This record gives sequence, structure tokens and C-alpha cells, in this order.
Amino acid sequence: MKTLFFKSFPLFAYLLLCSSVIFYKDYNLSAPAKTYTLPPTLNEISGITILNNNEIACVQDELGIIYIYDLKEGKISKEYKTNLIGDYEGIALVGNTIYLLRSDGVLIEYPDYRSPNMKIKEYFLNLPSSNNEGLCYDMENYRLLIAAKIKPDKEVENQNLRYIYSFDLKTKTPNNIPIIKLNVKDLETAALKFNIPIQYRTVKQTGEKVAVFNFRPSEIAIHPIDRNIYILSSNDKLLLMINKSGEIKNLIKLDQKVFNKPEGLAFLSDGTMLISNEAQKGKPTLITFSYNK
Repeated sequence: MKTLFFKSFPLFAYLLLCSSVIFYKDYNLSAPAKTYTLPPTLNEISGITILNNNEIACVQDELGIIYIYDLKEGKISKEYKTNLIGDYEGIALVGNTIYLLRSDGVLIEYPDYRSPNMKIKEYFLNLPSSNNEGLCYDMENYRLLIAAKIKPDKEVENQNLRYIYSFDLKTKTPNNIPIIKLNVKDLETAALKFNIPIQYRTVKQTGEKVAVFNFRPSEIAIHPIDRNIYILSSNDKLLLMINKSGEIKNLIKLDQKVFNKPEGLAFLSDGTMLISNEAQKGKPTLITFSYNK
């Protein structure tokens, strides 16, 4: 039905509908302001967070080591080593405290990551999803946001659901009731609206054509100026922007030549966007984009 709707839609109305795509240019994602080639140590870089305008903290998805990367010098300036081993996907800074998210829903807290005797606290979030990758600090509500990569449970009817959960920093308790619910089918419709081509495959048994579209959040961040929420889907090379209510504001297809495997996302205070790429078929990179507003 969606395809028929767009085919029968008047051309002038369709162009009007898509005008926000043509003229909505907060970022020119084809023209990075700067590209850093990261060292092999960060081949598996999976999350980034801003420390200040000159430094970011990184984590890679094999060890719970915190790497400090100097943007001016273009190199790792410090490492905070731990004995943690696991699939660490997200990192967020709150004051002097750093939080790491393990994909199975364990949150690691370093009350002062700069201390020579770092004391670690663990929080077992017991999230409905078994795979969680996105983590960011929601300053306005003093909480962390956690983006689940896959559906919330094993039920087939929920396969298109992608939830965002929260962790209260005052009470240090998770909220297993999602604050935002995304549906892959809604995102598929948005892809058509924003002129993103969708591939289809044919089901052998029925001959039905099914969209090859499976949004899997790999990172989440809140814009410091407009407060919209940005979500990366690395596998699909997509960047989604929603407001606090979960309303889709924009959906952008990322250029594979620029974004090898986008896994980390963060913003400087002036709106500059930073996206990190795992190595995969090339070298790991950190790319910055100027905020046009």
C-alpha cells in the first residue's frame, strides 16, 4: 500500500513533502570538517563521549579500557586500564563519573575515572532486550538513555520494536518501561518520505516482496542546542533524529565511503557532531561535522 500511495501521489505534492529533506541542512554529512585516522588500538572503537572541547573518551568492544583521545594532538593521550573483559558498546560522562554499557545490559560506573584507584560499581539493568549498544547522558532529566539494538523479547510479533530505556542517576535505578518506542515499519515509511531507497527481497514460499530494512540502534546522543535525540544504526548506515516524544524529525542515509562502520556519536557544546567508525574494511576513524545553524 505504501508503494502505491507514493506512485499515485501528485508530483508537486511529493516534492513539497520532500522539501524539508532538500533544505534541511544542519550538517553536510558528505563534507567532514576534519577526519582523524585512529590507531589500531581503537580498531573496535564502539563508543565516544565528550570530556571537553579538546578531549573525548573512547571505549572499544573487547576490553573495558577507557582511552582519552586528544583532538588537538590527534592521538591517545591517556589510558585508564581495568580488568574488565566483555562487549562494551557505550560510554557516557556525568561530571567526573564515566559509565560504560555492556551489551548484555550491565552498566559499569567509575565514580572518578581519573583516580589512580578507580572503584568500580556494577548495575545489572535486567533490560528486556538482550543486546544494548547506545548510551548517553540526558542532562535535563539527570538520567542515562540506553538504546536497545534489537527487539525487547523473543516474541515474533515484537520483531519490529526498538526501545529506548532510562537509568535514574539520583536513585541509581533502571526503568524497564521504555521512554520511547520506535517501530521499524514507521522508520521504513519515513525512509520513503526522506527519499531513501529501500531494497526488497522475494519470499520463495509466497512470492511476496519484503523490504530489507532492519533498523538496529548502535549509538544514541542528545543534541546540545535543539535537544533532539540522534540515533545511529551502523548496519543500515542510517542516522535518525527524533524529538523527546519520539516523533521522527529526519532520517539520513550515510555515505559508505565516509562511514565505514559508524558506532560512536557525540556532540561538542557548539553543536559539532563527532562520529567514530570501526576499522572493518579500513582504518578506524573519527569524523567531525560543523553545525550549520
